[in-house]
Amino acid sequence: GGVGKTTLAGVLYGRISHQFNACCLIDDVSKVFKYDGPIGVQKQILHQTLGEEHNQIYNLHGGTNLIQNRLCRRRALLIFDNVDHNEQLEKLAVNRKSLGSGSRIIIVSRDAHILKEYGVNTLYKVQPLNHTNSLQLFCRKAFKCDNIMKCRVYKGVGSYAYIDGLPLAL
Repeated sequence: GGVGKTTLAGVLYGRISHQFNACCLIDDVSKVFKYDGPIGVQKQILHQTLGEEHNQIYNLHGGTNLIQNRLCRRRALLIFDNVDHNEQLEKLAVNRKSLGSGSRIIIVSRDAHILKEYGVNTLYKVQPLNHTNSLQLFCRKAFKCDNIMKCRVYKGVGSYAYIDGLPLAL
């Protein structure tokens, strides 16, 4: 945690979403599942991709059919962040084959095993920042300062900002 997976997913969404007909970023799948179950996630997918409320979904089968029927001809981008159980993906029953040509599903998880088990084509492991970049990000976020030297002298930071490449851990 803290390496920047969610941040990267959000930046990626902002940069490429214009290339798709339907887009959805669910920033905490685990939390939505906890409070609203898989039907809550399905409703978010439909609301974000089609801009419509779908309160008529009462079961998983109905939600799955609606998603597949409404998105099967659309080039969709779906980003699911903070997936912490394989069952979350399985219950959604959403896959690239059920979406239009050129669609992409991006799944963000701390557990690569979940992704492999689900059959993800390509895995990308976010690498921690090096010391300089970590310190620069820490200074920018903590002190609104882009000058590392000024930040070090002014605030007395340096070694504290680098915790295994996770500058925001402090």
